[in-house]
Amino acid sequence: MATRRALTSVLRSASRLRAASPSPCPRRAPLPNHRPSPAGFFLHRAAAAYASSAAAQAAPAAPPASDKATGGGKITDEFTGAGAVGQVCQVIGAVVDVRFDEGLPPILTALEVLDHNIRLVLEVAQHLGENMVRTIAMDGTEGLVRGQRVLNTGSPITVPVGRATLGRIINVIGEPIDEKGDITTNHFLPIHREAPAFVEQATEQQILVTGIKVVDLLAPYQRGGKIGLFGGAGVGKTVLIMELINNVAKAHGGFSVFAGVGERTREGNDLYREMIESGVIKLGDKQSESKCALVYGQMNEPPGARARVGLTGLTVAEHFRDAEGQDVLLFIDNIFRFTQANSEVSALLGRIPSAVGYQPTLATDLGGLQERITTTKKGSITSVQAIYVPADDLTDPAPATTFAHLDATTVLSRQISELGIYPAVDPLDSTSRMLSPHVLGEEHYNTARGVQKVLQNYKNLQDIIAILGMDELSEDDKLTVARARKIQRFLSQPFHVAEVFTGAPGKYVELKESVQSFQGVLDGKYDDLPEQSFYMVGGIDEVIAKAEKIAKEPAVLRSLAMSSAVKDQLHQMSTTCDSLLLELNVIWDEVGEPDTARDRMLLELEQECLEVYRRKVDLANRSRAQLRQAIAEAEAELAGICSAMGEPPVHVRQSNQKLHGLREELNAIVPYLEEMRKKKVERWNQFVDVIDQIKKISSEIRPAGFVPFKAPVDQSDLSLRKLDELTKDLESLQKEKSDRLKQVIEHLNTLHSLCEVLGIDFKQTICEVHPSLHEAEGSKNLSSTTIERLAAAVNCLREMKIQRMQKLQDFASSMLELWNLMDTPLEEQQMFQNITCNIAASEQEITEPNTLSSDFLNYVESEVLRLEQLKASKMKDLVLKKKAELEEHRRRARLIGEEGYAAEFNIEAIEAGAVDPSLVLEQIEAHIATVKEEAFSRKDILEKVDRWRNACEEEAWLEDYNKDDNRYNAGRGAHLTLKRAEKARILVSKIPGMVDVLRTKIVAWQNEREKEFTFDGVSLLSMLEEYLIVRQEKELEKKRQRDQKKLQDQLKAEQEALYGSKPSPSKPQSTKKAPRQSMGGANRRLSLGGATLQPPKTDILHSKSVRAAKKNEEIGTLSPSSRGLDIAGLPIKKLSFNASTLRETETPRKPFAQITPPSNVSSTPVRPITNNTEDDENRTPKTFTAALNPKTPMTVTGPMQMAMTPALANKVSATPVSLVYDKPEPTLPEDIEYSFEERRLAIYLARQMA
Repeated sequence: MATRRALTSVLRSASRLRAASPSPCPRRAPLPNHRPSPAGFFLHRAAAAYASSAAAQAAPAAPPASDKATGGGKITDEFTGAGAVGQVCQVIGAVVDVRFDEGLPPILTALEVLDHNIRLVLEVAQHLGENMVRTIAMDGTEGLVRGQRVLNTGSPITVPVGRATLGRIINVIGEPIDEKGDITTNHFLPIHREAPAFVEQATEQQILVTGIKVVDLLAPYQRGGKIGLFGGAGVGKTVLIMELINNVAKAHGGFSVFAGVGERTREGNDLYREMIESGVIKLGDKQSESKCALVYGQMNEPPGARARVGLTGLTVAEHFRDAEGQDVLLFIDNIFRFTQANSEVSALLGRIPSAVGYQPTLATDLGGLQERITTTKKGSITSVQAIYVPADDLTDPAPATTFAHLDATTVLSRQISELGIYPAVDPLDSTSRMLSPHVLGEEHYNTARGVQKVLQNYKNLQDIIAILGMDELSEDDKLTVARARKIQRFLSQPFHVAEVFTGAPGKYVELKESVQSFQGVLDGKYDDLPEQSFYMVGGIDEVIAKAEKIAKEPAVLRSLAMSSAVKDQLHQMSTTCDSLLLELNVIWDEVGEPDTARDRMLLELEQECLEVYRRKVDLANRSRAQLRQAIAEAEAELAGICSAMGEPPVHVRQSNQKLHGLREELNAIVPYLEEMRKKKVERWNQFVDVIDQIKKISSEIRPAGFVPFKAPVDQSDLSLRKLDELTKDLESLQKEKSDRLKQVIEHLNTLHSLCEVLGIDFKQTICEVHPSLHEAEGSKNLSSTTIERLAAAVNCLREMKIQRMQKLQDFASSMLELWNLMDTPLEEQQMFQNITCNIAASEQEITEPNTLSSDFLNYVESEVLRLEQLKASKMKDLVLKKKAELEEHRRRARLIGEEGYAAEFNIEAIEAGAVDPSLVLEQIEAHIATVKEEAFSRKDILEKVDRWRNACEEEAWLEDYNKDDNRYNAGRGAHLTLKRAEKARILVSKIPGMVDVLRTKIVAWQNEREKEFTFDGVSLLSMLEEYLIVRQEKELEKKRQRDQKKLQDQLKAEQEALYGSKPSPSKPQSTKKAPRQSMGGANRRLSLGGATLQPPKTDILHSKSVRAAKKNEEIGTLSPSSRGLDIAGLPIKKLSFNASTLRETETPRKPFAQITPPSNVSSTPVRPITNNTEDDENRTPKTFTAALNPKTPMTVTGPMQMAMTPALANKVSATPVSLVYDKPEPTLPEDIEYSFEERRLAIYLARQMA
């Protein structure tokens, strides 16, 4: 570490010198998407900062802005904050907090510490508040203090890539650590990059041929896949890695990248030396011929470096794949250390750990690395990752998460390496997803499976061979063992990288040759060749050559083996019991047994002992054989169960090395076996349950001739994959059943509602479709045929419903017509209300039961027939009723006077039988329809005529109102009259516009209909023209009256100038007050019938002669316009133009004398308003009756003198008579002035007379 730091410091100093001095030759511009070299960019910024600091110390008087002039603290990129300088505010081990005043760097941005002895790179991991970030150091933080300046580079950690990295060792930030000088390149890439897009990835699965027989044949690597490498120390893992690097470089022209993640420094150094010795890495002038680049972040590095060194190695490999289109091998040793380093970083950042203490982002961190390892359309990256399993626990989250990304596994076995077979790849434990006939082809797949089957059978026979020997095997088993031993040795292969150790040349074997060679061994083509000839060779040709060479060598003598066997037998027979022999010898001495007998007896005794030993030995052998057989059977059953369930095999011996004896081994296997049996039974029960449900559902939704699903009986495949397939099939069937059931239920509900409405038996209907639909319990038939039958039944009943509904609606229409004709009482109609309410109903709205049943329709039809018969008996009354209805429609449409059809509807002809009543009714109905149609077309015009007539009435009222001199008296209700007058003036001002619009409408109507528009038999257009003429005459008359009045005023003024002014008749003749008459007190009243009121004098103006003359002078005939208004119902006023007669007959009168009203004075007309006594009292009456001798005397208070007003003078006579103002005749107004008392008396009398 110290040496590396010292070297880095020297390199940094040299970089500063190069940055400070101008380069003699300009540097070539970097390629697109590549950042400048850290030595040329980051260190140049640092050197500039150092130069500015030194300048500031040398010249203290310089302004402080000089620091900004060098670029320190100035933001050059507003988004990334590149160029901003912050300060270290906290250091906690590998965690460094940095504060920035502006330009906060994004997450994963690289920062460089300035004013430090070595280059220290920090990576932003968190944002703390508004201006502080938390970073992870990529190197040691020794010597780092608060306040040191930190430069924001504006990008992630950027490392050199390209061919310049081949044969070199770099660290996590791209610095060379092999003491071979700088890396000269123009290609740089950030280590944090996105995975290739889906459209850029290659979808075709291809094999990456490695030239190693056991790998290519039994566990082939996928091009662009991930391979897990399992193996302990000393089993040839490094040799296999170097051979893969060499073969990929030779066969594919590709390169390799080795990323040492968290392993020992010694192992990295050894690997580097071995690669140099084997020629994978070449030094000096041949460095460009190197095939591998190395990226180290060893065990002694900080966790930040170990967590990012894998990304650095992957970035170097991505350049070879994307930029140069190469097939790259990426070796990661060890992927578990990558996960472990990220766990440490997560803990340093204060994140809460998840399961077993790992970081909560375990899957995300590992997925970000693994997803970038893939095949694109340009090249591929195939990763071989060494995997460490903590405590051999395959369920640990770290290796378990890694397994999900692997495409193949290569297992190096120590037992195979002890046999001297290299590479020590276990052909039975190694797996690959590429081992499929769809990818490899049938020939390769069958050959691989045949080799594995032979090796598995040989493994099962090893226990029998160890117990009984080869002689106890059958001929087929002996042949299997012989071929398996040849295959096992044929899987060995000399490596190129091991030539310096073995002296044997390395071999690269093509895939096609390997498949053909092993297929020949399986077919028995090479059974005659010795198994030694298959060891450490390449192809089958080398096997044949080696066998020929072995055949020429002499046989080996076996005499030593035979003598050793005899010695062993004699040693076994010499076993005896010394104590028993001594006792037996004493007995024989006492007996005097001869030597021959003793020898014979001793021989028998030894033979008996040997028999006992032999029996015991045989018993022990049988017991051992039984144990071994039980163990073998248990292992075979366990392997079979695991294979059937799709789970990895359980190796009890390998997992527990402390077992002593076969019994312990068997006892250790039995729990696993029982557990697996239990799992198998549970799994089988799950299969049976799923299969039973599939059968049941299939029988429900399939046709009658459908063969149900057959369950597997061999139980050879009980894997979760198979169970998932069956479960998916079951879910698919359940979904289909659910959809069909919903469809059937919908059809049944529709069918039930239709049957209820039509009065049809629902149960019988569905039984005709399928009997199972009627059953309350049990399964229902949901086949397509049943659904089609239900749909057909629904359509049939719906058509029947529509037909009956139309029939019922026709009956209802007939009933309504007949009821209207004959005025049927509501009580009788109420009985059929449920029929007539559906006369306009749609098919969905008729839902009441039995509404459309046959019986109900027959009942309705009988009622219609009854009404038809009743109609025939009442035909005369119906004709009269319809005729009256026709007259009413014509009256409303103002078509009176056009009764040209009366002869057609002669009742006498109907009674005489000359005319068919039904025909007459139809004709009347046709006339009614025609009148209605014409009334509809006249509606708009008639509405405007009504408004015009109302306006004319208001105009007439306004004329009368304007002629009333008492209209401004302040009485009760006067304000209402004023308001009405104001509204009338507004309405009258609109009459010309109304007439114009009406004329336009009438002309358009007449042009469209080509007939004249009549109003009660008179042409409406002529009425409008006459009205306009009369209106114009009125205007001229008013103008003439105004001119006459002006002339009268002028004559009067001249008379006053000649004769003096005439006193006002409303004033008294003297200034003296008249004496009051005493009536018995202040409360006495004067009666209108007493002597106070004098009989009026005969008025010359109203004498018979004057009246006759006046009548003769008036206009005696109506003008055409008046005739039109008379027809239209408007009031007619007679106009008098004889003003001279009025002036000649004008005589003076005395105050309070009765006044005869002139013919031109009229009271204000009002419209009759019922139930409004107060308004009637406040209005000036249009018609009233006055009596001289009322029944109830009318009195006034004493001080008031009562007199008749001029408006009532000529209406009051000596006898009680009734005088009515029918139609006042307009004459020139008299210029007579009345007193207030006179006017008040006239109003009071008018009220009493009313």
